[in-house]
Amino acid sequence: MRNEKALISLMRKVADLLSEECERNPDFAGRLSALLPTLPKAKVKKEKATKLITQTELPDIHAEWGARGDTNFRLWIRDQPLPILRAIIRLQGFDPTRRTTKWKEIGKLADFITDSLHSRLSRGASFIRTGTNERKNQ
Repeated sequence: MRNEKALISLMRKVADLLSEECERNPDFAGRLSALLPTLPKAKVKKEKATKLITQTELPDIHAEWGARGDTNFRLWIRDQPLPILRAIIRLQGFDPTRRTTKWKEIGKLADFITDSLHSRLSRGASFIRTGTNERKNQ
């Protein structure tokens, strides 16, 4: 089997030969154009419009944890939309291995955030990211 680049080169040469023959022979051009419209047209993929969530739009989970406590925080975080939860995970660096990127359940992501936050708070203040100051220290 030929490699891909050689096959592409060959197909371009065939297309050039067909176009030259179409210029010389109008009958051949008519028969060829009758065949080509039956080919399916390539589908144009629409790019998904992704809205970037800025840091100012995200809630401060540390302040909410302090104000609400564990139980009410768990209820509050479950009410947040999926893009906000994903942005919180990215901002706080809770998932460096990116295992949560395919999770679709809000409850599962909310529990992950709560457990990660609880784990950081139990380790001490040096492990808490504030969001804006985290890049200055690195």
